Amino acid sequence: MSRLRTYLAIDLKSFYASAECVQMGLDPLTTNLVVADASRTSKTICLAVSPSLKAHGIAGRARLFEVEQAMKLVNEQRRLKAPGRKLGPESSVNSIELAQDPHLRESFVIAKPRMSHYVQTSAKIYSIYLQYASAEDIHVYSIDEVFIDATKYLRYFQCTGHELARRIVADIARQTGITATAGVGTNMYLAKVAMDIVAKHIPADKDGVRIAELDEASYRHLLWNHKPLTDFWRVGKGIAKRLAHLGIYTMGDIARCSIGGSDDYYNEDLLYRMFGVNAELLIDHAWGWEPCTIADIKAYHPSASSLSTGQVLPRGYDYNEARTVVAEMADELALSLVAKGWQTNQVHLGIGYERLHGDEAVSGAGARALSRDRYGRLKPKSARGSMKLGRFTAASSAIREAMLSIFRDIADPNLQVRRLQLVAVTTKPAHEPSTQIEYEQPDLFAAQGVDDEETVQQRQTQEQDQAEVRVQQALLNVKQRFGANAVFKGIDLDESARTRERNTQIGGHSA
Repeated sequence: MSRLRTYLAIDLKSFYASAECVQMGLDPLTTNLVVADASRTSKTICLAVSPSLKAHGIAGRARLFEVEQAMKLVNEQRRLKAPGRKLGPESSVNSIELAQDPHLRESFVIAKPRMSHYVQTSAKIYSIYLQYASAEDIHVYSIDEVFIDATKYLRYFQCTGHELARRIVADIARQTGITATAGVGTNMYLAKVAMDIVAKHIPADKDGVRIAELDEASYRHLLWNHKPLTDFWRVGKGIAKRLAHLGIYTMGDIARCSIGGSDDYYNEDLLYRMFGVNAELLIDHAWGWEPCTIADIKAYHPSASSLSTGQVLPRGYDYNEARTVVAEMADELALSLVAKGWQTNQVHLGIGYERLHGDEAVSGAGARALSRDRYGRLKPKSARGSMKLGRFTAASSAIREAMLSIFRDIADPNLQVRRLQLVAVTTKPAHEPSTQIEYEQPDLFAAQGVDDEETVQQRQTQEQDQAEVRVQQALLNVKQRFGANAVFKGIDLDESARTRERNTQIGGHSA
């Protein structure tokens, strides 16, 4: 039998917030700081919240106004506990100072996102991982989280998985000032759950570090009765809600259900009827099993690929403004296809509308279905549409024309657009022949070497596409050498255009 493997899961604690604190010379563990672009109004989502603010119950992806409201409540509570029930004029963002002086008002720092700085910091931390494991044994899960198959390195470093995790976390803190949390497990799932759930409930060491460890036995002992189910990796609110309807609330419940007999109500067939093939993953995880390895992830190549681009607009855009942005994004999508050497034969457009303000605005939505968000605001149902291009291509004119055609068909001119998503649904390498089966009516003239009108038209279209793609490749070369805004189209100068600003951003935020 093969020896049990040892996996590490490492998460950089409140990464963006910690990176900003370090840059400002502040302690990431004791400083109240959020990463958010306040220029986008108080409704903007915070990309990160520091640990000391999370201790007040503030969510990691709260909106800025929610943080402001929470801090008002915190200061009211501080006032009630202060001597004389009065706070002084001074304030602090440091949790230690606040604990020592009850007269201080609690405040927080708002740091504007700097995505390129975070990418550089993440790359530096990845170089630390490479000092302990080769790239083939590291899976980058996100900008602030990785999995490491440490099995073959434990003998080299003469240590346990827990000790190796501590060395890596200590190195990260020493070289970057950023604290990390780690989980150690006999498979990737257990390492992830140890980090996400168990590590949060154990005391931190003197450096603020938490490292937890799980194997199948300890997982079942510690977490089979844990609630809520949404704390577990890959269990969302929808899955948890459907399980609750069955009277299943814990991983232990799922495990017991999976071993029920054919005559029992609770058996694995019940789970398969509800979740299909995904029930297998759910049952495996309930027992603490995970057959997938990092080697499997590295070897995986999807049979089909798509390419998408999307954005949330800074305000509600009217019909004509949104049309301009769709045209811009279609050109961006075409350039992305050329950059990857891909072509597509089908495109998709998704439109999300601005929320309506008050019941009196219902008439503006016409016959479109409405729903309410968690704040009680009315929101029109999103619109979606797709179109086949009739050929595989990466030519921007073909993709732009198709996207604008879909926009004309599905966009509601009475509503303001807030979100756009453009997708090249089916893609293939440009050099790869199409696998589509095409049927052709025999033609006597073609047999004599005489091309019919349709064949001539197809050849001309192909030549035009190839010429256009060559121009797009030249544009890409210029942009890569001189910057994304070195070349732009006239439409990008429109007041409602977004391309030039987006070219200065990473992930929709300031670079």
